[in-house]
Amino acid sequence: MTRSPIYPMELFDETLDINATENYDLTLEISEDGVSLAVLDLLRGKYVMLRHYPLLDPDENIIRSVEGIIEGDDFLQKHYRKVIALTPSPECTLVPSPLYDPALKDEYYRFNIPAPDGVNVFSNPLPFPGAVVLFAPAQGVAEVLAARWPGLTPWHHTRPLLHHSFTSCRSSEERYLHLHIEKSFITIIIIEKRNLIFCNNFRCTTPGDAAYYLFNVFDKTGVRNNETLHVSGIVEPYSETHISILNFTENVRFSAPSVRHSYSYVMNEIPMHRWLNLFTAASCE
Repeated sequence: MTRSPIYPMELFDETLDINATENYDLTLEISEDGVSLAVLDLLRGKYVMLRHYPLLDPDENIIRSVEGIIEGDDFLQKHYRKVIALTPSPECTLVPSPLYDPALKDEYYRFNIPAPDGVNVFSNPLPFPGAVVLFAPAQGVAEVLAARWPGLTPWHHTRPLLHHSFTSCRSSEERYLHLHIEKSFITIIIIEKRNLIFCNNFRCTTPGDAAYYLFNVFDKTGVRNNETLHVSGIVEPYSETHISILNFTENVRFSAPSVRHSYSYVMNEIPMHRWLNLFTAASCE
């Protein structure tokens, strides 16, 4: 791992070749926490690079920072076989696929979420649970992505998150519980007998908010406090957020991505739950 003003966090395999990106897939995630990218070597079938740029100053111009990162990163200026861009956002709504009409995309979104005129609403198909997620990335993010990769459709974070959740429980009849934590919001998922029972986002301003919303949902849905809770995202073991959750249940399991690819040995020591969506995205197609 190397740290510098240019590359604050970087892990890379010795086989990584900046001149061979035609044989690579790139997954990019732009969130309030920063810009992360993972490079998948298709010939070797393994992830060979993880790079993360944290956005540390809450008062800085985030869009200008993201633009600068994309323009200044050597790998982000290369051409890839495929590029996936994840844009986590708490504002989203799910529409069952049989009821979805693409011409009514904006109306579906505004029916559930107040949005100003001109907001750019995107859609992603969700094979599980057979729905379409409608969402709007943070202001300016879609424009930055379109400037670098014209025609690229951003992905909502629930696309890889629901894919992971379903993959993790499809061979079991047990109820599956998942908590995903972003910098200012959480996503709670409940799957029972391979059916999606609950999926929603909640904004959080303090570490205790996650536990409050989580166990309020569990109380209303009849979840017992001895059931296993799977956790991913921006949370460290025995952090304030983790401890607040442990006050309600001791069965907390940090989730690792269940993907069909391998990882370079240089990633053996990183907390894989932190990058669950980033590494899962390429397995969604």
